[in-house]
Amino acid sequence: MSTQYYIAETNLAYVMKGKQNKIVSMVLKAALLATTLYGSIRTAETAWALADIGVGIMVWLNLIAILILAKPALITLKDYREQRKQGIDPVFSPGKLGIQNADYWDEEYQHNQDK
Repeated sequence: MSTQYYIAETNLAYVMKGKQNKIVSMVLKAALLATTLYGSIRTAETAWALADIGVGIMVWLNLIAILILAKPALITLKDYREQRKQGIDPVFSPGKLGIQNADYWDEEYQHNQDK
């Protein structure tokens, strides 16, 4: 259970952009304690059913993320193939492709251009 708590806490910190929110953290702790208590007094069948629901929710969230990322990924793949066809070493430049919020790659691209 401690592994799941660590993962949940890490994900919460990422979603909250590193800001500490004691109320949200307490809700997370209470939810994990409640599910642990519930799982300990219920049958294994109920626990597995709840686990299946949790996995199903994760699958749907991942499918939504894939749909959101499909367009930038396909644009990037097309650019990669064009660069390979031209015989140059492919370089990812999100600004050139119209991909926003890729700060790391913009900085990395600029750093490589300065060399």
